[in-house]
Amino acid sequence: MIDAAAAAPKPPVDAGPPKRIFAKRFVVKVREAPSKEAFRTGYMRAGSILMAKTGAPVGYESCRKGWFELEGGGFVCSTVDVIPFLGKRLPERRAMQPDLEAPLPYPYGYSRRPNTPVYRRLPSDEEAAIFEGYRIPGAPPPDAGTAELAEAPDEAGAPGSGEAVDAGVPTLESLMGDKDSVLLRRMERGFYVSLDREMKKGRRRYFRTQANGFIPKRGLLMVKGGEFHGLDLERSGLQLPIGYLMSSKYSAYLADSRGRLRNRGKPGYHHRFNIIGEREIRGTNYWLADDSRLYRQQDSTRIDARKRPKGVKPGEKWIDVNLSTQSLVAYEGDRPVYATLVSTGRVKDELDPLKNFETPTGKFRLTSKHLTATMDGDHAIDGPYSIEDVPYVMYFQLAFALHSAFWHNSFGRPRSHGCINLAPVDARHIFNWASPELPRGWHGRYPSEKEKGTRLYIHGETPEG
Repeated sequence: MIDAAAAAPKPPVDAGPPKRIFAKRFVVKVREAPSKEAFRTGYMRAGSILMAKTGAPVGYESCRKGWFELEGGGFVCSTVDVIPFLGKRLPERRAMQPDLEAPLPYPYGYSRRPNTPVYRRLPSDEEAAIFEGYRIPGAPPPDAGTAELAEAPDEAGAPGSGEAVDAGVPTLESLMGDKDSVLLRRMERGFYVSLDREMKKGRRRYFRTQANGFIPKRGLLMVKGGEFHGLDLERSGLQLPIGYLMSSKYSAYLADSRGRLRNRGKPGYHHRFNIIGEREIRGTNYWLADDSRLYRQQDSTRIDARKRPKGVKPGEKWIDVNLSTQSLVAYEGDRPVYATLVSTGRVKDELDPLKNFETPTGKFRLTSKHLTATMDGDHAIDGPYSIEDVPYVMYFQLAFALHSAFWHNSFGRPRSHGCINLAPVDARHIFNWASPELPRGWHGRYPSEKEKGTRLYIHGETPEG
């Protein structure tokens, strides 16, 4: 591995004040040393602005305009990836940057219907008339030939510049537009996109996406995610075990002096309570909470502390995921610091690979961290899926990851295609807590020998259903 100190020559004395670095490309690689052969320690995304340590490049190996060392560590090539500049005026207009204080880093939209068009640029009235069925003010509706073109697939079943998708199960490839067309692709109902800003063309309004696509505003429904989140054990001062009610239909009870149960109402879905004991009353098992209320065990799930696994050092961070209880607990040594419910891979039929999405069990380490990452694919039964910029992604094996899931609120039950879904607030918390740390302004980070990925232990049996 290339040594950063040895590879970086000292900058000239008259280099001037340190430059600001503007990320130009959609993905800008950050190297451990000023060389394209050096380890890729992470990356920035277009529009990010960081400070360099110097006013002039520190090296030129395979980089025509030179390498700059970032204040937070790492080196970037200024030839095509970034623009060094001084002052407050930005060299280019940039997309909306992620809001790291909000539960979700970007605004997100949901495709309300099949065949929602995504354009490469804002379409003209004539193009909108073809792809959206938009009627130009003062003009007659599109003629029959144009309408047929917009609705009919070609002989091979693949969409052309104006065709909609075949009535059968589509694929991501079949949803793509022609290379020479203004149509980039079409979205199925249920696709999600991350948004930049709203734009207007004539009388029509569009959303520009973070990936620089343009979507008719009427084709999207804004989504924000649920409000559920777990428990910060450090801040609250509470301890495990804790329980969660798994339906808004379930009740809390109190026992009177004669041992008779009184219904004390329905606390709500995901109601959390601190468990101090358990009781059996007339053949039914209950958890006893610290406020003396009782909750039927069959109505709830329980999260317990676990002993530190062999090989984990005192004070070391590690994550425990229990498939049986659909729960996650973050630890620092022997001390649990955060606990929540998750949704892991769903198992409809363990003997059918098309219906078995079980999350792998075993011991792992985080292999990469991404502020956001797009997840898409095709499935023989469910059809295609696409979610742009899934937030707070932490891969641990191949395509398996822990990540935010803002599109459902079923935490505590299996739901995913194998990943470990966390509620938005929980995903952000665990992402910021886990190693390796993501420097401010970076979009992704890869572990190294100096800073390894946090350990992850997955065990238990996934409930079928």
